[in-house]
Amino acid sequence: MATDYNGNLVDSVSGISGVSDLTVSDDGSVLYAASEGAHQIVALDAATLDVKTRYSVATNKGPRYVAFAAGKVWFTYGDQWSGNLGSVDPSVTAAPSSARSLSADTTEPPTADPTADPTQSATPEPSDTTTAEPTEPPTPDPSVSPTADPTQSATPEPSDTTTPESTGTATPEPSESSTPEPTATPTPDPTTTPTPVDPVTLGQFSGIWGPGILDTNPSVPGVLVIGQTGISTDSMAVVDVSSGTPQRTAWYAGDYTLNSGISDIDLVPGSSQVLVNGSQLDNYANGKFTAGSVYPGGQLADVAADGLVAQATGTNVAVYRPNAAKPLRTFAVGGAVGDLAWAPDSSRVFALVGSGSSYTLKPLTDPTKNVPTLTVSAPATATRAKTLTVTGKLSTTVPVAAGTKLQVVRTDLASPNGRGLVAATLKADGSYAFTDVPPVGGTVTYKVTFLGDAGHVAVSASRSVLVPRNATTLTLSNTGKTYNYHSTVTFTAHLGATYRNRVVEIWDDPYGSDLGKKLLKTGTVNSHGDLSASLQLVRDTTFTVVYRGDALTSPHAVEAKVYTRVSLSTAISHQYRTGKIGSTTYYWFHKSTAPYVTTSMTYYPGRAARVDLQVYYAGKWYPESEYFLLSKSGKVTVDLGAPGQSGIKARVRSAYIDTLSGDNVNSTTYTSWRYLYFAK
Repeated sequence: MATDYNGNLVDSVSGISGVSDLTVSDDGSVLYAASEGAHQIVALDAATLDVKTRYSVATNKGPRYVAFAAGKVWFTYGDQWSGNLGSVDPSVTAAPSSARSLSADTTEPPTADPTADPTQSATPEPSDTTTAEPTEPPTPDPSVSPTADPTQSATPEPSDTTTPESTGTATPEPSESSTPEPTATPTPDPTTTPTPVDPVTLGQFSGIWGPGILDTNPSVPGVLVIGQTGISTDSMAVVDVSSGTPQRTAWYAGDYTLNSGISDIDLVPGSSQVLVNGSQLDNYANGKFTAGSVYPGGQLADVAADGLVAQATGTNVAVYRPNAAKPLRTFAVGGAVGDLAWAPDSSRVFALVGSGSSYTLKPLTDPTKNVPTLTVSAPATATRAKTLTVTGKLSTTVPVAAGTKLQVVRTDLASPNGRGLVAATLKADGSYAFTDVPPVGGTVTYKVTFLGDAGHVAVSASRSVLVPRNATTLTLSNTGKTYNYHSTVTFTAHLGATYRNRVVEIWDDPYGSDLGKKLLKTGTVNSHGDLSASLQLVRDTTFTVVYRGDALTSPHAVEAKVYTRVSLSTAISHQYRTGKIGSTTYYWFHKSTAPYVTTSMTYYPGRAARVDLQVYYAGKWYPESEYFLLSKSGKVTVDLGAPGQSGIKARVRSAYIDTLSGDNVNSTTYTSWRYLYFAK
């Protein structure tokens, strides 16, 4: 897959099996992929990802790692104890046949002593020959120097000199019997063609346990670093490939005196060093390696052409200047880092970040800019028109020059968009201080900003101070009372003394979840400080009067309730007449006729009417009550039943009882009593 510099996918290619590593040509035009599944080096157009050439590698293991140097693609391959180095020469355009090799056997590399010079080939006596176990390194031959040049074999006796196998056609020595006749002109065989030159060369650096990690750096042209991985004996080498044929610069035989296994190795420009596992610097000189300084933490890294180090530790990526003890900048990338790579111009670091089974390419911009920490301290409260002091500190791992100006902006009720104050000056220790006189009350915020420079990103910090304001009074009339259903009531809000703002809001919120709070009226109070609004009441209602405050006056709000009865009536039917008994009007019924009582009430879901029935006996009323669910029309009719005897007096009424009638959106309401008399 290919992305742009922002990490957006722009292209992809399939059909390349088991890609294990990538490298790019010096001019950036060709991408090379190690196809371990197909045992190929695949060349692709870096701009289009079109496959240009596939180079077959005659091995059963690899190629695993690739790097580009000195005009060639270098790769590692091989199994346990048979790791080796090969190369592809892109300038050779002939179709590949079988890979040529600098060793005698390209398909079964000989078992190598991991502590010996990788290319020393001193011939052992038959009685000294041993077979290495596949998981343990053989005992090194003490007669072989571990610092010997891994690309130079022991100097043979003249009679032992052999010529490396080549794909070129050898010219035979002439024999006496084959001397041509002087007049004969040889005629070439038309079916014979010259043997093509293979661009793939194997067997150029043996002795690594398996396919070694490779790294190059554009600032160190023609140099290759090889690191043994997958085993704790971490052998490594720096190899000069500028001639096209590897020549040893330094070799470490993995005797456990350096490192502790290699999972990542980088060539460091500007010094004779390699960086192992993102942390350990190892020096090389006189053909040997020695331990150097250490970067804090680290699991893997990449070193830019200018020596900057991008180091991954857990879910963070830190950027260091060469040999620095503290990072320039640390990025939290939100996942484990699988690999890192610098942009050629060091303008950003690309981090391959894992999440579950997938990876995301994250570009980390401005990696060389230090991220300061800025603090602001101020009192929690202050008095208006009195001086207060604000202090703070700019902390960096890369110092900022004393005298640097910090931008200061004050935001308050008088300047809601902010007002610039005199800049604060940074002292040598990074501290600063300034004073101010808050002109108004409320929350006053001081924002301090370091604008950044060539080596630092901009950073801001804020601190708020509460400056008390004057209090005022606020009231609302006609609250706390109970009104009949559909009554129109006028409510008057009264505002006390303030600085400038004289606007008041009146909100009403009827009981019940189906009706929400709404603004009844807003406006400027009159010269008496009053603002009035009217409302027709249908439910209990909460009123809120709000004053938003001003620069010198605190906000204020008051809440009050009014209560509203339901619309309620009771109708009697089936009587044969009405008439007074004493001064009271009665509904007259035959003793065998049942009175019907119909209640009408303001409807609300789940609401029930209570019917109260009282019978008069021996000078006393005896009560009985029962709730009946209203229909959606707000009515319910109740059959009281016929008493069967005459001379009985009774009375009945309907009621809405707050909460007990099934809801609380109105206040308790009763009808008047209806009196009943049963005659013969």
